[in-house]
Amino acid sequence: MLRKILNILHMRRQGLRSLALKERMYPVAVAGGTVQVQHSKFNLAWPGELGITPEVIVELGSFDGGDAWRFHQHFAPARIVTVEADPDRIDTVRHTLSEVDVEVHNFAACDEDGPIDWFAAEIGGETNAQGSIFRHTEAYQERFPFVNQAEMPIQVPGKRFDTFCAEAGIDKIDLLHMDIEGAEIMVLRTLGDVRPRLIYLEWREGSFVGHEGGDSAAELLAGMGYHLVADLGDDRLYMRGSS
Repeated sequence: MLRKILNILHMRRQGLRSLALKERMYPVAVAGGTVQVQHSKFNLAWPGELGITPEVIVELGSFDGGDAWRFHQHFAPARIVTVEADPDRIDTVRHTLSEVDVEVHNFAACDEDGPIDWFAAEIGGETNAQGSIFRHTEAYQERFPFVNQAEMPIQVPGKRFDTFCAEAGIDKIDLLHMDIEGAEIMVLRTLGDVRPRLIYLEWREGSFVGHEGGDSAAELLAGMGYHLVADLGDDRLYMRGSS
């Protein structure tokens, strides 16, 4: 409780008036019907509170398209680009976003170009969001016993972030929203010349075999001129420069 209170105070000192959301499912209209999709803790009010009007938003880890959909609805006419690595999940993403102007790409964001091992994950027999290029640790399995990660990997296309930006013609990003199961630090190391104003990323310690801890990511971000705006436990928000 004390940590939560201290973080709220820190957020307010940084200029954030709105609290983080609770991750939840919500309905969107698609193809004459309604589908349930999920959004992260990211509050859409935050960019404005930090003096940023997003023109380009890149999301890594689409899951079901729920966050990309709400980015499009709230920040139109910004360019919204979303990336999903899992070859099963990508069809769900494309369906969710089929009636909105969001660019959808299928590859694993990492630190190399070319095929890369991918360990899919299931919940209740259905491919879910916990797929990763890393194996889950015992600590991850104890925390999420309902997640079943594949023993053997498949190969999916891998791509460095700077390579992707060059191919997609992206030379500025106002918000980089990442939930890519341990590959976040790989992306940070391949940002190249494109330095997002805001970076929102998942932050799970001790969850992936062979993964560097959060201290490495924090040091890397600080060296690139980012400061911590919000510590949400499993997620963090960083900003480059001042608001």
